[in-house]
Amino acid sequence: MPVMRGSGSDMEEKNKNQDEILPMKDCFLFLTKGSSPSTGYPLLDEVTIGSSPDNTICLPEENVSPYHARVSFQEGAWTVEDLGSVSGIIFKGERVSKVILVSEDTFQIGDFTFRFTEADIPEARDQFFDTITIL
Repeated sequence: MPVMRGSGSDMEEKNKNQDEILPMKDCFLFLTKGSSPSTGYPLLDEVTIGSSPDNTICLPEENVSPYHARVSFQEGAWTVEDLGSVSGIIFKGERVSKVILVSEDTFQIGDFTFRFTEADIPEARDQFFDTITIL
């Protein structure tokens, strides 16, 4: 069952404001394993995660399924969903099939922790993307 955020009145308010133009946020996934440094991935399109090398993020570990999860933008929000993996996605200590992400949420796939971050960094955008490209 997906983890949903917001009450009915929150959703009604959101629908009322759909015509407003909101500034775009830059969104990223930061990946860590243990005490290793984080690796950042800009979310520009759908991202697939799994042990197969043709995923956007390849995690070649035994406890990660070949096509484990997908992070995508759906109905105005970034979501992570399980693609039928064996070990699942752990969000706030619970196994979930799909969850809507908000800034600074974390979830686990195998031994890896992902942190979803929204940032508004327009003046540093070019430098940041140059850095990401080099990595």
